[in-house]
Amino acid sequence: HCDELASRTGCAPPPPALFTPWPTTPGSLSCSPNHFRCGSGACIVNTWVCDGYADCPDGGDEIGCSVGSNGTSAPGPVPTPPFSPGRCSRGQFRCRWPPVCIADWKRCDGQRHCQDGSDEASCPTQGPLSCVNGTLCADGEACVKDSERCDGFIDCSDHSDEDNCSADTRVYKVQNLRWSTDFSGTIALTWSRPKNLPPSSCCYLVYYRLVGAQAWTSLETHSNKSSYALTVLKPDTTYQVKVQVQCLSKLHRTSEVLTLRTPEGLPDPPRHLQLSCDNSQDGTVVCSWQPPDQAHGLIREYIVSGLRWMWLCKIMFSVAAVTSRGVGNWTDVKSITPQKGNSMKVTNLTAGTSYEMAVWAHTSVGDSPTALSSMQTPGTQPAPPILKARPLNQSAVDCSWTGPHGELYGVFFATSFLDLYRNPRSHNSTTNSLIVTVDTDEQYLFLVRVVSPYLGPPSDYAVVKMIPSGRLPPRNLHKVHVEKTQATLKWQPPYDSPSDPLTYTVHVRDMVRRTEASYKVTTKSNTVEYLLRNLEPGGRYSVSVRLRNMSKEASFTLNTVPLPAPDALKLLVEKDHVFLLWKSLAVKERSFNESRGYEVHVYDSVTNSSTCLGNTTETFFRVGSLLAGHNYTFSVRARCLINGQLCGEAALLLYDALGSGERASTDLYISHSLFPPPSAVVVPVLFFLLLAMCGGMLALYLRHRRLQHSFTAFTNSHYNSRLGSAIFSSGDELGDEDEDAPMISGFSDDVPMVIA
Repeated sequence: HCDELASRTGCAPPPPALFTPWPTTPGSLSCSPNHFRCGSGACIVNTWVCDGYADCPDGGDEIGCSVGSNGTSAPGPVPTPPFSPGRCSRGQFRCRWPPVCIADWKRCDGQRHCQDGSDEASCPTQGPLSCVNGTLCADGEACVKDSERCDGFIDCSDHSDEDNCSADTRVYKVQNLRWSTDFSGTIALTWSRPKNLPPSSCCYLVYYRLVGAQAWTSLETHSNKSSYALTVLKPDTTYQVKVQVQCLSKLHRTSEVLTLRTPEGLPDPPRHLQLSCDNSQDGTVVCSWQPPDQAHGLIREYIVSGLRWMWLCKIMFSVAAVTSRGVGNWTDVKSITPQKGNSMKVTNLTAGTSYEMAVWAHTSVGDSPTALSSMQTPGTQPAPPILKARPLNQSAVDCSWTGPHGELYGVFFATSFLDLYRNPRSHNSTTNSLIVTVDTDEQYLFLVRVVSPYLGPPSDYAVVKMIPSGRLPPRNLHKVHVEKTQATLKWQPPYDSPSDPLTYTVHVRDMVRRTEASYKVTTKSNTVEYLLRNLEPGGRYSVSVRLRNMSKEASFTLNTVPLPAPDALKLLVEKDHVFLLWKSLAVKERSFNESRGYEVHVYDSVTNSSTCLGNTTETFFRVGSLLAGHNYTFSVRARCLINGQLCGEAALLLYDALGSGERASTDLYISHSLFPPPSAVVVPVLFFLLLAMCGGMLALYLRHRRLQHSFTAFTNSHYNSRLGSAIFSSGDELGDEDEDAPMISGFSDDVPMVIA
């Protein structure tokens, strides 16, 4: 109010008051022991207080924390001096009023963290997001490059970049592009095949270019194998390489580019070989030359070959340079005739060092025996340098050493002792320090020595373990907030303050439905928060986070909030069974539908046992086969059904707080008179009815057979061959003229007449 009053009256506003931090005393009456209560009422564990990351919604767990010597926060309120503009540390934002510091990632996140709302003022992204070179996600929260749409990785939180993908819009990108080299200098490229890649109509294209160049050179592999050998690269040169998939006439582009350094090659011949001879008594011949035009690496030494023709007193010389790859091409042979004796001057030796010389003659018919000679150069041998090496980041090593100034030093390094002495990588420096860039995050051995004007003694080797890089898993992966259908995750990168944005792959596996999904997150933040959506209430998920294309990962099991219990559970008792009735959960739970189903459990207090009776998609359940004299407690909870099978935790885990949802229960007591045992009456009655039915059918069959035989015998005895038939009558309707006609006798009146 004084600021407003000052604008009207001209009075000076009072100085800002001392800022009193929020109390950070662990524990509270409303929280469990060893927990801290946030201003919003939420409870977090004490180890999260003053850890440098805001876990409370209002950031109260990081307010009033002292800063330790290592840059981390220490718990406990500290007296704070009057506020000054430079008081907030790096990665924090200062509110206008009250002058408090909040985490920088809370700025312009759509939620108000400062009391005056200054953290949400002048935000550049308050308007609708527009994508210039890409596609807007369906929820409008992010832009996705056209080359990343339908590439198999979820970039939009609502899956819209991977939805409605057809064979024409599907993008195939290779993964895990790696390179290695062999003793011949060939670069071997390997990669992982894209998912669902048609093997018959697709092949790979390899592109390479020099670092700094614009144009790419392509190589057709004419194959669908996930490897290729590059033999056209220059030695000791840095290249950029990428691999793309071509299916018929469509080329699938990729943004993954690999930088590699080819190994050293064989050097060209040295230039301008000159021979000179003085007329001294020893007949010294001096050889001089210039380095080759293309060294293709670091020249370790030169080899001088000499041949003497005795009858002409002529000596012939040739020189070749040596790198880690081997001996290069030789110069043209030059000859000289010395005036006196035969000798050669060897330079670049170290003072006070013992050497062993070997001399032999080389001719076209063979070599002469070797003459060995040991000698020690005069003077005092220089002290070996003292080397110190430490990693700066993921791929840089800072080397410094002691020694005289003005000499040319060589820094040699490799990943093993054998490579350090046989095939080391090296850099030269005229100063006493050098920053060396390495390719991978392995353990390295370093040594340094003078290489010119003399070859000095080497230093002791220094072991350097690179700073943990992408092959290590992210740190401190945990859940911040879990709801029924979504959860907020938080983690840190494998190393502090990454210089470049890191791309993480979040893999979610549904332990119930056995489905999987992958999400991609790219950020430079030292604390990453990610929101998982479209989860199942009461589900179990295995969540893992790793750097993209890396193998090690951090993982944990996530359990979403279970569904609430159904309402209005009632019990209806009938003759020999009971009905359980309840209200549908879809009335108060929008995310629930009847196809998920319900699970019914019963607890018998007499046997002290719980049993899962089954599941149903209806809102009622029939229960039978109850024992008299038992007291039952029924419970119903909402679960899900997949193909008619119950999913979720087993019935034995009914009281497991992690796997069980809320239950509505009711009691029932079964007395002795309610359900008399039906088996003692029903079973005998059914047996006698079946026996009587079988006896009656047998009697009818026997009588039918007897009548059939009697009738057949009667008709055969009264057959008239002249007429070809037999006439039967009972005799009641016959006249006087028909008295001789045969009559049927022996049959009762109730037997039907059969005429054949």
